[in-house]
Order: sequence, then structure tokens, then C-alpha cells
Amino acid sequence: MSVFLTNAWYVAAWSESISVGATTRIQILGEWIALFRAESGTVHAIADRCPHRFASLGRGRVIGDVLQCPYHGLQFDGGGQCVLNPHGDGATPAHSTVRSYPVVERFGAVWVWTGEYAQAELERLPDLQIFEDPQFATNRDYLHVTGPYDLVIDNLLDLSHIAFLHPNIASSDAFERSHVAVRQEGETVWHDFDIHDEPVSPLFQLVWDDDVKFGHARSSMRWNAPSHLFLNVGMSPLNEKGDNYPKIPSAHLLTPETETTTHYFWMVARNRRQNDPAVGMRLKEMIGYAFKMEDEPMIEQVHANMGGSDFWSLRPIILAGDAAGVRARRILSKKIRHENGTDESED
Repeated sequence: MSVFLTNAWYVAAWSESISVGATTRIQILGEWIALFRAESGTVHAIADRCPHRFASLGRGRVIGDVLQCPYHGLQFDGGGQCVLNPHGDGATPAHSTVRSYPVVERFGAVWVWTGEYAQAELERLPDLQIFEDPQFATNRDYLHVTGPYDLVIDNLLDLSHIAFLHPNIASSDAFERSHVAVRQEGETVWHDFDIHDEPVSPLFQLVWDDDVKFGHARSSMRWNAPSHLFLNVGMSPLNEKGDNYPKIPSAHLLTPETETTTHYFWMVARNRRQNDPAVGMRLKEMIGYAFKMEDEPMIEQVHANMGGSDFWSLRPIILAGDAAGVRARRILSKKIRHENGTDESED
């Protein structure tokens, strides 16, 4: 019985990190997966453990469109089938096929489907079309989090913590001037957080063209199961109509490594100063600092303080800012129970 939602797409790598002929390996939902880009340009994902002497296929070598085991040279195609045995009479040993995973490249990422092969549907990918919009320039990065992915979801869906934990993103008194709303459509959850009369933050100063000191900051975090989050952020001059204002959208794509560690793939875009790589790098550095030096240490400490206990067993106090996270937890828990064929009652 899995504690994760397996019938789902998870990011395994940024596309640019796997060049033609390159290999890598990553642990997802506790399982090691080997990734390789064949000479055809297609990325394949197969189980990392060779069925012969259990070497890591992800440390092997790409030969044409197959992956060669680094230990004894068995070769596997993208479907996980052993296609070459260089030993003895060359016969393919019984039980020499390893599991293969559906793979799709979209939005600059390599997505792997971890559930039933036949159930892989592109429609279950999150809507991140904005990152393919030529009006936006995008930077991408990765963070390894020592903490379970559900705590990271809680953190991201609670935009009220920004005023207290991220001084470069919002002013210290922003919470007093904010309007918060939580909404849900089907299994999609949003947390909206608008701040009026907000000083232009150091973050937005990077893309701010006007000599205006205050504006209307608009933030909306969207969650889709299991762990795909999209933050739509913009800042406009006060009382300005329309939507032609600086925007800094970001995607937060969480891939559980184990029950207690998380791969955090994130990307940020901008619709101002798109041709200035220095602005892109500075934006990436500032947001990366917030994740690495402010969010991640807090999540790690929270996880340590829980002492291995189940979240709900600790009877946490629920504040207004927790509403979106609670809804996401309940939706995800119900989907996992349904997948496992267990009790589907509400939490």
C-alpha cells in the first residue's frame, strides 16, 4: 500500500540537464529510476537496478538508443527490455526486463509517470503554458529539501507567511493591508493574497519600470494533486486598470524522493527586461535565497519538531491562512485512499 499518489506525473529533471547521450538517476517515491537521452533525442526512464548483479543503470553509458549497464555490459532499450547480452552465446536471460516509465517533456521539464503505464494521460499535467509564452523569459533551478513534500505544500499554499519570513518579497506590515481568499474548483485549490498600498519590494524593483514607490501586489497560488503548484504574482501601480503590469509567475513542482525528503524543482519567469540575463540571474538568486535560506530551514525544523508523528495526530491549530493547505491535504489523502482501494471517508 503506497503512501504516495502513484498515478501521477512527477518532474525527474530539467530538460537541459540531460543532453544527448547523457544519463542520470533519481529516487522518486522511494524507487530509483535511471534516465537517459538516446541519440534520437528521446528521454527514457527505466528502473535503475540491473537484474543481473544489481548495478545502477543510471551510471551506465548510452550507445545509440540503448543504455549499457556499467558492470557487465548488458544493454537495455527505452522499454526496459534487455536487447544485448555480450556474454556466452549471447542469449537474452530470462527475467531480464526492467520496468519502464512513461516520459514526456513539457514546460522545460522531464516528467515521469510513476503509476500504471496504461493510465498515463497528458491531461493530468498541470497547466503551465505561461512558461512557453514568448513574452516571458524563464529561469529554472532545483533544491533538495530535508522534509516531506506535504509540509512543502503547506508552506507554499500559506501565502500569509510571506510577510513574516520573506522580507525581500513583502513588507513586514503587509499582512495588515492584505486581502486573503481561498477557493476550490473540483480538485484544484487556490490561495489568493492581495496587498494594497504595498511598497515596491526589492524583488519587483528588478522588473519595475515606473518611478512609483507603492503598488497593488497580487498573488495567487494554485495547487493540483499531487504536488504541482503555480504562483501567479504581479504588481501594478495603484488604481491602474487592465493587466499590463510587471508579472513574476513561478512554478513549484515537488517530487517526493522518500517519505521524508523532497526534490523541489522550480522556475520563475518575468514579462519585463526579458533580454537582460543579469536580471534573470538576480531574480533567480533572490527567489532561490528565499527557498534555501528561509523556507527550507523552517520546513526542516518543523519536520524535526514533529518527531515522526503524523500531522493530524499532533492536533495542529488551524489558522485562516491554513485553509488552502487543509483542503489540499484532504483531497490528496482521499485520492491516495481511492488508489489503494481503502476507506474513502472524509478526513
